[in-house]
Amino acid sequence: MVSVEEVSMQEETEDIRELPEEVRVVESVTEDGKPKKKKIRTRVIKKIKGDKQEVTKIETVEEDDKQPETTVTVEEVPVEEEQPEEIRELPEEVRVVETVTEDGKP
Repeated sequence: MVSVEEVSMQEETEDIRELPEEVRVVESVTEDGKPKKKKIRTRVIKKIKGDKQEVTKIETVEEDDKQPETTVTVEEVPVEEEQPEEIRELPEEVRVVETVTEDGKP
């Protein structure tokens, strides 16, 4: 004889939103006058499950002469009541920062 037991499970719906990737490029000059470039890519993923919100931030730093370094941060916070928001697809943002040394070289 086999007994079957039905278990009622509440399914919580998940709302997953990925924000547009942000790319920042930082250019600087080393002490010996060579230009150095650092590219920082940041991605944010928000997952809402029930009354909790999980925010995942993925940041990758790429430097000219080094391996890319990725940092992942996960934070869980209570969900705040939000007004419905308008969703618009925006172009990818690229920001270039140029640092000038004291002797006037870029």
